[in-house]
Amino acid sequence: MKEKAFSIGYLILAVLVLGLTACAGPQTKDFAEFANSGIRFTEQTPKVYDYAFRQEVNADSAKIISNRELPGASGELLAESLEGKNTEFLRRLDDFNLMKKHAILMRSYFMVLGKLASGENTEEAGNAAASIANQMENLVPQITKVAVLGKSVTGLLQPFTKITVGAVTNAALKKHLEQHGDSIRKAIDLQREMFQILRNIEIEQDEIAGKQRAKLVLEKPLKNLKNDLPANWSEQRLALLTVSPTETPLSAALQATQELQENLRSLALNQGSTIDRLERSILWMNALIDAFEKVQGGAKP
Repeated sequence: MKEKAFSIGYLILAVLVLGLTACAGPQTKDFAEFANSGIRFTEQTPKVYDYAFRQEVNADSAKIISNRELPGASGELLAESLEGKNTEFLRRLDDFNLMKKHAILMRSYFMVLGKLASGENTEEAGNAAASIANQMENLVPQITKVAVLGKSVTGLLQPFTKITVGAVTNAALKKHLEQHGDSIRKAIDLQREMFQILRNIEIEQDEIAGKQRAKLVLEKPLKNLKNDLPANWSEQRLALLTVSPTETPLSAALQATQELQENLRSLALNQGSTIDRLERSILWMNALIDAFEKVQGGAKP
């Protein structure tokens, strides 16, 4: 009986300890997991900008080709438009390179944050993390000046509860988060906002491309009463009307950024970790990027 009572008492004590630990706030391991996920996310981020650039240029090229077929089209005006668009895309490439630089800094930050969380060379890692956090902050004014098709990264960040660090036993990690925890939150917000802008543009371009296909495949042969309609005209019409939204590297990157944001928010609000959802979103983003690169042959702009 004594042994049974001891076992029950031990079990109750263990449950209480676990309960207190769960309520104590984000643990060191939570930040280590967050950092590791951040590394995997930012490794792929530059590829998302490569994808976005290719898609925008391809969409604009399709529009130029379509404009050649318009009544009264002027070759000279088309050439002038091409020159202006090329200049615009070169500026866009500079902006995307800035976002890539920012993402690379984020990756470096996540790497040293992971070292801090693991207790590895904490003083050196703490100094490195602070330095990188400052470098990310220095890029914020440049990023908020970026505009894509008239849509700007505003830098108007959502209100955010201060990261809870009271339960963190790693003194170096705790000190760093108290001083620089807001820097990574801002960095994630800026990437998320840019992905949102680019995703909205992608959706708009898909809608325009759909209308152009409808004109070419459906309306053009329909207006030509001298010839019979193509045998598959009805099937093509149905296909165009039932196109469902597709996921792309941009939509997946946006989702992954939101999950990264949510994981940090959960840690800040002492609500536990959402690491499983975050990891799944990163895996899906990687899969879509890999699929796109296989289709494109891995070429870079």
